[in-house]
Amino acid sequence: MPSNLSHPNFATSARIVDLLDDLTQSAGHLSEWLGVLLNEYRQTGEWDKFSGSVDAAYQRIQSMLGPAPDIVLRPFTIGPAAIPALLAYVSGQVNTVLMDRDLYHISQLPVQNTEQLAAALTSQFLTVGQPKRETQWPRMLPAMLSGRALLFMEGVPEAWVLDTAQPPAASISPSVAEPSLKGPQEAFSSVLETQMDQLRRRIPDPGMQFELFTIGTQTHTKVLLIHMAGVANPAIVGAVKSRLKGIRRAAVHTSNDIAEYLGPQRWTIFPQVRFSDRVDLVARNLCDGKVAVLTANDPTALILPNTLMDFFQTTQDYALPWSYATLTRTSRFVGLAIGLFLMPLYIALSSVNADLFPVQLLLTAAGSRLGIPFPPITEVIIMWGILEILIEAANRLPQQMATTIGIIGAVVVGTAIVKAGLIDSIMIVVATLSALSLFTIPALELAATMRWLFWLFVVSSSIFGVFGLLVMIIIVLAHLATMENYGVPYLSPFGPLRIADLKDSLIRFPMPRLRKRPIFLRTIDPGASDPLRVKPKTRLLRRQREVR
Repeated sequence: MPSNLSHPNFATSARIVDLLDDLTQSAGHLSEWLGVLLNEYRQTGEWDKFSGSVDAAYQRIQSMLGPAPDIVLRPFTIGPAAIPALLAYVSGQVNTVLMDRDLYHISQLPVQNTEQLAAALTSQFLTVGQPKRETQWPRMLPAMLSGRALLFMEGVPEAWVLDTAQPPAASISPSVAEPSLKGPQEAFSSVLETQMDQLRRRIPDPGMQFELFTIGTQTHTKVLLIHMAGVANPAIVGAVKSRLKGIRRAAVHTSNDIAEYLGPQRWTIFPQVRFSDRVDLVARNLCDGKVAVLTANDPTALILPNTLMDFFQTTQDYALPWSYATLTRTSRFVGLAIGLFLMPLYIALSSVNADLFPVQLLLTAAGSRLGIPFPPITEVIIMWGILEILIEAANRLPQQMATTIGIIGAVVVGTAIVKAGLIDSIMIVVATLSALSLFTIPALELAATMRWLFWLFVVSSSIFGVFGLLVMIIIVLAHLATMENYGVPYLSPFGPLRIADLKDSLIRFPMPRLRKRPIFLRTIDPGASDPLRVKPKTRLLRRQREVR
């Protein structure tokens, strides 16, 4: 007997039997499914319309969703006439207390027929919020899977969609991706309803408009378009809305799945949509006349349209005095210049245009490079590869270990490489300073762009020297000058020059001087505040004299 079991023919026969069993079960499910479809089609003349039969609804939900343990189908009767009814919902996504109470009230309604039942449901019952009637299965089932309950009644060719959803509780935590020293620290939750509530508490204004979209044929992800009516440019709002309506995807899991459809220019490395999980940043941009997009199950909001300058600004700039905010913004641009141009200039002057190097500095650099077997470009690749590995390792390790390993790894590896004679000491200093300078950029999406530009400048300067670096800079500036983001020039307020918008660009003027919303957004209401008409110093002095 054991020898027969181990025979290849026996194993093949067993697999064939299993396949036949699976095929038989699948054929049975398909036959049942087709029977339900044909039965409803005979009654309604449409494939996706509810026929009014409770038994057909029960069979259709069971055949479409399968034996899922979280799908609850509760048949019951209503009133003295015992009208058959069915309540369908997903356990864990509904308020069970509300469901039990409503189910009890429905079953006790004193009705004798379906006409009285429909009238009683409309006038006497339905304590749940926003009840809707629906006849099409492609809209009923996604609503049920989103936390709503479906109520079917015998002889009524429509289902009641009851708003019994209970969103999961989500705690409000500080922002991790965009920390700040001063000011609000609140970050968005992952629950869409909580995100709306957070914005409502920030902007209790009836002009804040929410428009809901459902994207994804499988995930049915809810996406909210938010803008301030009477402030935001209707052309910008309409353009974003048309792009959201045009998205055709099977699944949407993160906000980036939406963001890559919203950028007007696809083939550019410069970001056009800003990501943020800070409630105060989104609220400030909405009040300025921009548009925000929220995605369910993702705490990251999308803000648009944006200029290049927007990615250098943070909410901390407005939570601190204007002098400190101006200083920090200036340091970001200085850091950007060092991070982008220090390394390419060092390579160009040390390997291609040595005649432009100051003599004393040239002798120092040449002395440090004695015995180094690699050209400067190879040294950059080695150093940058080590830095990228350290950054990725620090991101993946627990926070307690990441700091220690990052510091020890950088010190040990840097010292070992210099002592081994693979990289000169000046290159260590230049590479470290360049990497640290690029991290001064507050927006992560722009930081990735600058790292791409860094490599473009390094390669061009290593081949053509300073001339190649200048040509590459001109090409990048020409590309930026041609970019528009929903009609907004990407280099605003510098190109075209807007004097009023310069007050909140490289520097930040005091708040009483920021009276206008950004001109490049072309908002309906351009005024952000009224001019300060009081002269506190003069009046206080006069009042002091009167008191004396």
